[in-house]
Amino acid sequence: MQIKVNYGKSVHGKDELKAVVDVIKNSTQMGKQTKNFENKISKLFCKKYGLMVNSGSSALLLAYEVLPIPRGSNIITPVLTFSTTVSSMVKAGYLPNFIDVNLQTYCIDEDKIEKNINKKTKAISIPNLLGNLPNWLLIKKIAKKYNLLIIEDSADALGSKINNISSGQHSDISITSFYGSHIINCAGNGGYLGFNNKKLYEHAKLLRSWGRSSSLYDENSEKIENRFNINIDGIQYDKKFVFAEQGYNFEPSEIGAAFGLIQLKKLKYNLQKRSSIFKKHNNFFSNFNDFFITPIQSNNVHTGWLAYPLLVKKNKYFNRTDLQIFLEKNKIQTRVVFTGNILRQPGFKNIKCIKNKQYNNADRVMKESLLIGCHHGLSNKEINYIHKKIEIFIKLKAK
Repeated sequence: MQIKVNYGKSVHGKDELKAVVDVIKNSTQMGKQTKNFENKISKLFCKKYGLMVNSGSSALLLAYEVLPIPRGSNIITPVLTFSTTVSSMVKAGYLPNFIDVNLQTYCIDEDKIEKNINKKTKAISIPNLLGNLPNWLLIKKIAKKYNLLIIEDSADALGSKINNISSGQHSDISITSFYGSHIINCAGNGGYLGFNNKKLYEHAKLLRSWGRSSSLYDENSEKIENRFNINIDGIQYDKKFVFAEQGYNFEPSEIGAAFGLIQLKKLKYNLQKRSSIFKKHNNFFSNFNDFFITPIQSNNVHTGWLAYPLLVKKNKYFNRTDLQIFLEKNKIQTRVVFTGNILRQPGFKNIKCIKNKQYNNADRVMKESLLIGCHHGLSNKEINYIHKKIEIFIKLKAK
């Protein structure tokens, strides 16, 4: 019987199911479970204030919406990225200033940041792509020198550390995602954004819930003294339906929060498991240096990789697509590295931005890299199956 190896999947059990049922029996409205979850994630990112939302993409959009910088400002960001890291920036009225990446870390090339800063640069927004971390210490040093805000797009990572300190220690705003294939999930989806600035937090909180003023009162929003003490245009009104801003419905599910709280208890194990699988893949592919370039985890970083990136060197036997098709036919799921060079994507070719002449590494990743599973749900049998099939592929092609 042929094994099927998923690129990613949710790993959960009876405890998560029980937590969900308990919420359904009481109330599915955003409440105590959500608040508890927000507090716990905030501690992981070293943030004073946190908001759970319905997705990581929503978290990014809110982060850009509340940035206290002029619209039209430039924001430094890598050209190898995920779509909503850039789309939410553009929709909020900012110009991405795209920087190339390091070929083996898949993160922004930190050495190119400073030379790309101009008078309109007001922020740096960088993803912890695939779970790896850039040199946040250097990035923070540069940001401090030029008085730039830092947005940490940690959609792919949670609980990651540099020198045993949370990656969130280095940012003004951190976001993460609880999508089903991530290191923990919230019944399939969910997101978070964290702040140390109360004003930014309250602004994001208002926008999260339709722009409705009562959202700032939480459980006190039903109190009579908070509801009927306002006039709109000379009309006495109910404050529960005063819309102070043009907001969104980015509220999370209480079900997702309850599910996520159970998942959080497994975070340490999940990190260790993903780290272990990453090392197994690296050890295996080191036997085939003529064909592959393996990823490098940044210095002094402890993390769990979202997936394992593999770059197929140019050779006379096979290319990236050949390998992908072979693996997919053998029920081993693969992916490419998200957007590749996002400026080559049809939806982003014509956006207003600042471009460099060349993005050699991002282009090479787009042409030659693929992703295979590195998640904590993989068994040793599945890992060995992946490796065996790749050995067979190389023997077939490189005769």
